[in-house]
Amino acid sequence: MIKGIALAVPKPGLSAEAFHRHWREVHAPLALRIHALRRYVQSHRKALAVPGFEQVPYGGVAEIWFDTLEDLYALPNMPEYVAGAHADEPNFLDMSALKFLATREHVFIDEVDIKQDTPLTKAIFLLRRRPDMSVAQFQDYWINGHAPQIPRDAGVLRYVQCHQVPESYAAGEPPYDGVAELSFADDEAILAYWTSPRIQAIFGADAPRFLDGANCTAFLAAENRVRWPA
Repeated sequence: MIKGIALAVPKPGLSAEAFHRHWREVHAPLALRIHALRRYVQSHRKALAVPGFEQVPYGGVAEIWFDTLEDLYALPNMPEYVAGAHADEPNFLDMSALKFLATREHVFIDEVDIKQDTPLTKAIFLLRRRPDMSVAQFQDYWINGHAPQIPRDAGVLRYVQCHQVPESYAAGEPPYDGVAELSFADDEAILAYWTSPRIQAIFGADAPRFLDGANCTAFLAAENRVRWPA
C-alpha cells in the first residue's frame, strides 16, 4: 500500500481554531467521496511544541492510503476529488505552501490495537537526508542503523518510518526524504520520552550520521481517523 502525506499550512488570516474546525467538519466528508481512498487520517498539530522544534509552519498533515502508486498519482484527475476536496482546499489551506510526499511505510513498533477513536499523541518528524548520502544509503541506514536504536521500553506504542518512494526522485527532490511517526499514550509520555537524557543521547549521537539537521523539523499531533478499517 502507498501512503501520500500532504503537509498543510493554514490559509493566511485563518485562526488555528477555524483551520482545524474546517478541516474536520467540512473537508473530511468531502474526502470520503474518493472511492479509491483506503484510509484517511488527519494529523492535527497540537499547540504543545516538541522542545527544539518550536518554529513549524504546518498546521498538520493529511495521510491518504491507496492500493498502488498509480492510484495515488491518479488522484488529481479523479472527478470526486476535483469537485469535492480539491475545490475546498483553498478555503482553509495556503495552496502556495502545500507540499506532498509519496511514501511506503515500514513499521518497527506496534504495541497497540488502534481503533478509529483510540486517543494517542503522535510525534511527526519531517526528515531530510544528509547532503552527501544517496537516497538508497539514507533509507538503508534509517532502517538498519537507526531503527534498532529506538528503545522498546520508553513509552513508544507505535513507530513508523514513511520513506519517500525512490522512483519519485526522477521528477526532482521532494521537500523531505521521509517522515518518522512515534505514537504515545498522551502528551506527558512523549515529552518525558523526548526530554530524557537517554533518548537525547541516542538521537544526539546518531542523527548526524544520516540527517541534515538544519532542514528537519517536528511537531506533535492528534489523529482524526476519518476513514479507518473496522
